[in-house]
Amino acid sequence: MGRIAEMSIQQVIAACDIVEIIGGYFPLKRAGSSFKANCPFHTEKSPSFHVNPSRGTYHCFGCGEGGNAIGFVMKYESLPFVDTVRKLAARYGIVLIEEAGTPEQEASAGRRVKLLGLHRDIAQWFHQLLLRSTLAVGAREYLKARSLTSETARQWTIGYAPDELGYYQDWAQEKRYGDDLMIEGGLFALRDEQDPGRGLYARFRHRIMFPIRNDHGDVIAFSGRVLRAEDSPAKYMNSPTTSIFNKSEVFFGFDKSKRAIHKAEKAIICEGQIDMLMAYEAGIDNIIAPLGTALTSQHARLLKRHTDQVVLCYDSDNAGYKAAASAFGELSREGIFVRVAALPAGEDPDSLIRKEGVEALRQRLDNAKDFFDFQIDLRAARLDLNDTRERMRVLRELAENLAKLQERPVLDAALNRCATRLGVGPEELRKMVQAHLSQQRKQNDRAAERDGARREDEGAEPVEVALPGLRLLLQLALTDEAARRWLSSGAAPPIWLGLVGGDFLQRVLEAPLIPAEPASITAWMSTLNSAESSLLAGLLHKATTNADGLTSARHALASLRVLAVTSEIDLLQNQLRSANPGPDLVISLTSRLMTLKKELNVLQAELRHIPEVG
Repeated sequence: MGRIAEMSIQQVIAACDIVEIIGGYFPLKRAGSSFKANCPFHTEKSPSFHVNPSRGTYHCFGCGEGGNAIGFVMKYESLPFVDTVRKLAARYGIVLIEEAGTPEQEASAGRRVKLLGLHRDIAQWFHQLLLRSTLAVGAREYLKARSLTSETARQWTIGYAPDELGYYQDWAQEKRYGDDLMIEGGLFALRDEQDPGRGLYARFRHRIMFPIRNDHGDVIAFSGRVLRAEDSPAKYMNSPTTSIFNKSEVFFGFDKSKRAIHKAEKAIICEGQIDMLMAYEAGIDNIIAPLGTALTSQHARLLKRHTDQVVLCYDSDNAGYKAAASAFGELSREGIFVRVAALPAGEDPDSLIRKEGVEALRQRLDNAKDFFDFQIDLRAARLDLNDTRERMRVLRELAENLAKLQERPVLDAALNRCATRLGVGPEELRKMVQAHLSQQRKQNDRAAERDGARREDEGAEPVEVALPGLRLLLQLALTDEAARRWLSSGAAPPIWLGLVGGDFLQRVLEAPLIPAEPASITAWMSTLNSAESSLLAGLLHKATTNADGLTSARHALASLRVLAVTSEIDLLQNQLRSANPGPDLVISLTSRLMTLKKELNVLQAELRHIPEVG
């Protein structure tokens, strides 16, 4: 796999309908000639994320993220550039022209494709073993006992992992998958990391295999359910973190449920894969499950792109309560409203459906309580709230959770309700909340300092173009052919090269861009880093049709010349004011000042004769 030809990249970008692509991840609302939504890359209360279909770009006026369709898919799915282009090319039926790359580039570009191919193929092998192999008799009996039909197994590509390494090795040899790829994909592991000569073992042995998929349905990992209790104290084992899988960023079943979540305007979260699967098959199709891990901030951000309401459907035991409290914290920080569906003691969604039918679960979900009512009811059932110490314990827990609410009206309403239910003054509870908020701010400040130091160490500095005149020239270089030709022709000296961000303008002028063809601009933006791409996307979104771009460019350039001369005059005057300059230096500086002031008068006169357009 070599480098994708520039012509092919432009062809892909030209084919991309950016509204269709981004709208496939989360809903967009029309706003005049563009579309908007809450930004998927930062938390916000009102939409500042805009998509411009005519230019083929997106830009968030809140956090500054922006770019073209390729850049969006890269960031949203954490994909490399080449894989993103291939993905979009396949979507639009474009045959890519590739140029030869270095061996290292080709190896890197093909690795993700190979891992996805491995997971796709082995998922089918596991599935066929479950359906047909005598090795999987126990697995089939287990699924039958859980009321999982063969049709459900086919719908979800459920499989069976054999008990011995030899079966894997025979399959991998037949498919020509090497041990190194099997290890990288988390299917094989070394018996001894320090001594590879001791051989390999299969990570999943005698387990029911549930494929884990990304948003678009690609198999990226597995969750294996143990069949022998003595094999492992944990019921489920997930694939390890790989270049295509991180369990803290993925929900089981999300690829199937995301459309239903949009439609229902809420997501239901349960604890286990079988719980999720059985509820989905019974018709509750806006349900998902984390992969045996606590709900994370990445999970919460993913959900926020699709809904602002979640119902937690966890086990009604102490572990379930702690999981619900932890999930509430992460979800609330993203501005998601949280309710909790209380299940009967000892039941989970799967067992409740099998015992009482799906309507019993629906009723529990429909009657889900606000998180704080759930918390108070649970504590009241277990503690004596007339006891002062226990009452204070509950108040402290409530205050800690109330402090996680992001919107003041929501916080006030929840605080007053909690105070009323516990028979305490709202101000008493508010003081406890404020104490937690103060502690949070201190922690956030310390984290920001650490993050700032880390970014400084890494040199992760965004491109800076602060001068309005320079920003206008950048806009015109992208959008106006006459202005671009004039700026590139050498008709004016490149005064911008001495300004912060001027080198970036020079790169834009030297790039093979055609303002009348947005695809050429978005294709070139794909070669930039995220900060540069976001800057250009922001300028494009703010750009307006200008009747006289050339005049605007002349006025902006003249303004920059005036600024440059004025800055040099200020610098020389400061030098003259410094302590005891020598006679020769005074003469030299004074002579230069006189020359500059005459030049400034001429430039200011020229500037007054150039109309400022727009």
